[in-house]
Amino acid sequence: MSLSKLHCIIDCSGSMVEYGKPMLLVNLVRYIRQFTEQHDTNICYFSWQENITQLHWSVGSDVELPSTSGEGNVDALCKWIERNPDVKFLLLTDGYFKLNAQQRFQLSQLDHLYLIGVGGDADLPHLNTLSNNCYRAEQLDQVLHMILRSEIVAMIPSRRVDLTHIIENESNDDDW
Repeated sequence: MSLSKLHCIIDCSGSMVEYGKPMLLVNLVRYIRQFTEQHDTNICYFSWQENITQLHWSVGSDVELPSTSGEGNVDALCKWIERNPDVKFLLLTDGYFKLNAQQRFQLSQLDHLYLIGVGGDADLPHLNTLSNNCYRAEQLDQVLHMILRSEIVAMIPSRRVDLTHIIENESNDDDW
């Protein structure tokens, strides 16, 4: 598998404080944790504000996110993605961040960037310009299955089975 790792990046900028988005984020991350545990998926969680910071929760603890404030630093996000070329990215965001032309181009070239629009006011038209893999929060289950399925499809079988040999043996056992 070339892209066996998944990084879930959670937008914790100031725009994510409105309209119940903090609780929605917590519930989305809870679902992602349950899904990835059931499917033995290698995942790491990060918050995105001025910098990208890894989040850690113990196995039995609930999801706790940092307070939402400031802006999401798009340059830090682009550099993070550059430093991790063999990773799939799941970005939970409302899409309210500013990009320059170079950043927009860089993000739009990624086939392994999955954007989840969080909140009723999520700027989906803006997010759709960045990735063909842009979805609303209620489609998270579909996105996770798609990410997992693309990893399974990328795996080659460890051993081929010769079906013609098996069929040939069965026809010799006929006593007509």
